[in-house]
Amino acid sequence: MPFTPLKKILESVMREKDFAENIEAYAIFGQWGHIVGQKVAAHTQPARISGSVLYVEVDDHLWLAQLKYMKGDILKRIERAMKPGLFTDLKFFLKGLH
Repeated sequence: MPFTPLKKILESVMREKDFAENIEAYAIFGQWGHIVGQKVAAHTQPARISGSVLYVEVDDHLWLAQLKYMKGDILKRIERAMKPGLFTDLKFFLKGLH
């Protein structure tokens, strides 16, 4: 069996699943705590990406209400930490309801 470099396998999967266009956006999953801070990250986690919208799971309805007011600030933090324009909106939802 010939050796196939991991890079070639990943590139193939990325093309097949159409991730290549938005690959930079997926770094948010690993950087979330650093970007939003540990207090917010303790109650939230990015769940999925659809186009330029990041869906964020929230563990409590009070945090859900608070995060709606923090949305603009969080988007600015993401732009500073990552590439501007990766996300145009954040959608928050309660854990287990979406």
